[in-house]
Amino acid sequence: MDDYFMLRDFISVNKLKAEVFETSREVRTAERASEVMGLEADSVAKSIVMVDPNKNPLLVILLGPDHIDFAKIKALLGVRDIRLAEPDEVFEITGYKVGGVPPISIYGIKTLMDRRAANKIEVICGGGDHAHLMRIKVKEILENVEDIEVEDVARHS
Repeated sequence: MDDYFMLRDFISVNKLKAEVFETSREVRTAERASEVMGLEADSVAKSIVMVDPNKNPLLVILLGPDHIDFAKIKALLGVRDIRLAEPDEVFEITGYKVGGVPPISIYGIKTLMDRRAANKIEVICGGGDHAHLMRIKVKEILENVEDIEVEDVARHS
């Protein structure tokens, strides 16, 4: 199933108000999303997949300009190391390609949302593929991700 349709089905089945829409240009990064939408960078959230040494996946949701603080995440998880997932691992773990990963509709993965992202009312984020973005209320993310915690996990720019 096309990644975009997988996300649309999740939104429909769960009766979310989130909106997936086509973009005028291909979008692979949070920075590009803010450019295409004409929004401030901190109006965009990015979903980053990580893997610990035991191959346990983790999804981290941050605002566009923020960066992962690896030390904070290792301390929270109690692991000695953690790395960014390779593109093929991202697809295998989430069903979405890098640059299109949404913060919802991903199953069986621990998720950490940075506090700054959690304090937003609404964000623009990955819409399932490089041709779509999604507008979603942060409350809908928090209510529709099974294993999610709000933590301070970012180095802020």
